[in-house]
Amino acid sequence: MYMKVEKHLLNDLKPLNQSEKVVDILDAMEELKFSHLPVVDDERLYLGVICEDDLLEVSNEDDTLAKHLRLLKAYRISSDADMFEAIRIIGEGNLSLLPVVDAKNNYRGYIATSELLQDVGRELTFKEPGGVLVLSIPVRDYQLTQIAQIVESEDAKVIGFHLSEDTEQEKLLVALKINQTDLDRIVKSFQRYNYNVVEVFHQSLFDDSLEDRYQSFMKYLNI
Repeated sequence: MYMKVEKHLLNDLKPLNQSEKVVDILDAMEELKFSHLPVVDDERLYLGVICEDDLLEVSNEDDTLAKHLRLLKAYRISSDADMFEAIRIIGEGNLSLLPVVDAKNNYRGYIATSELLQDVGRELTFKEPGGVLVLSIPVRDYQLTQIAQIVESEDAKVIGFHLSEDTEQEKLLVALKINQTDLDRIVKSFQRYNYNVVEVFHQSLFDDSLEDRYQSFMKYLNI
């Protein structure tokens, strides 16, 4: 996946303006299969994104958008930003598309969430065969270099990882994608170093009962 937002920029739909009627915007959303659409002024300066759920609350569908600018959300991203930031904003706003602007807040286009997921699914992290294990680690003890060294000591490599935080327990959940389909030896290595392995998705040579679970999880990763 190209890491710059501009590599994923789409510009095949016309942004809304303030004179659009609510009823027409809802019709456009249904036709385009987007629940969010960008709004600009007459100079194509970006004003915000409008959400279908908010428009459905408007009592008079013949109102123009100008009467309901308070409904606009400020979600946007710069064209020179990286895709990790785009993914964060899309997740934060549960957006079907993310408007893209330049340094002067001029509307440039958008990123479609559905196409972004397809691009991510084609990446090595998701395409490469392997297994996934999840570690629970106190925040103060988190050391990515040591985690990678343990995996590599078993002739394997980390080809992807994801961090999430359990603030109540002051712990991190570290999900590792590893380029081996049998993780038994790696799990035992982590346990020898007193790591808490909370979940494993793999195809063990010694436990075929996990195969269906592993295949289901791999299918999920390859959305």
